[in-house]
Amino acid sequence: MWVFLNDQFVPENEACISVFDQGFLYGDGVFETLRVHGHRVKFLDDHLARLRESCRLINLPLPNPEPNWREHLQELCEQNSLVEAAIRITVTRGTSATGFASHPASAPTIVIFARPLPNLTSEHRECGVSIATTDIRRQSPLALPPNMKSLNYLNNILAKQEATRKQAFDGLMLNTDNHVSECSTSNVFFVKHTRLCTPSIECGILPGITRKIVLKLSQDEGIPIQEGRYERQEMSQATECFLTNTGFGILPVQTIDSHRMGPYGKGSITNRLRQAYRAYLGMAGEDSLKS
Repeated sequence: MWVFLNDQFVPENEACISVFDQGFLYGDGVFETLRVHGHRVKFLDDHLARLRESCRLINLPLPNPEPNWREHLQELCEQNSLVEAAIRITVTRGTSATGFASHPASAPTIVIFARPLPNLTSEHRECGVSIATTDIRRQSPLALPPNMKSLNYLNNILAKQEATRKQAFDGLMLNTDNHVSECSTSNVFFVKHTRLCTPSIECGILPGITRKIVLKLSQDEGIPIQEGRYERQEMSQATECFLTNTGFGILPVQTIDSHRMGPYGKGSITNRLRQAYRAYLGMAGEDSLKS
């Protein structure tokens, strides 16, 4: 596997960073995960916009001029013969000898590598997965801006570990106001009274790129949408539920704690959106969401 590291491609066993890198020492950096489908990187402009915003929120200046992201990603796909994969872009503040860097380091560290898509069984994809409410809460927006993808992921890791102990696929996190926020690696949607519901941005969620696409597709399909603040018990009244993220797209949920969803029939909202998403993913180019 070839890895892009600071302006050059190197074999994965030679892709090394300094032990004094701020990202390694303190989680001082940001990242994006992108989807390769049919040899092409999807929704690139949206991911790059969020990457730049994440850098702005932690006062991390990107190189000027910026790397030629499109060219580097295309070369990464070609060198690794990628057809279907996930690509991760990581940007850290770079090395510093002064502890917490109170000023920009000499140059950021930029790493781009590929990995396989989540290995889900056909049962997961067709019948759904289970999720479990965790005791770990989503961090307050007053602690870290929720609309950035920082390297500070310990909160999500602990929620995922708790879900695993409960033999669930993922952990459903509440925020500090006891409202549903998101799962440890995905956004969450549920159907109640034929209306598609999802936690609003104000609940401290990461506004996922796939979430954004699903909201757009729901409008196109004429499905009523409600973004709001929801108590956990409201999800026990749901007839359908699904998760979204870049790696698996739309994944149905079969069970939330002890509450079991209904079967995903041909006309279910989940299946309608899954079909629409597959078609959209196949047709979309790199700039798919541009007007």
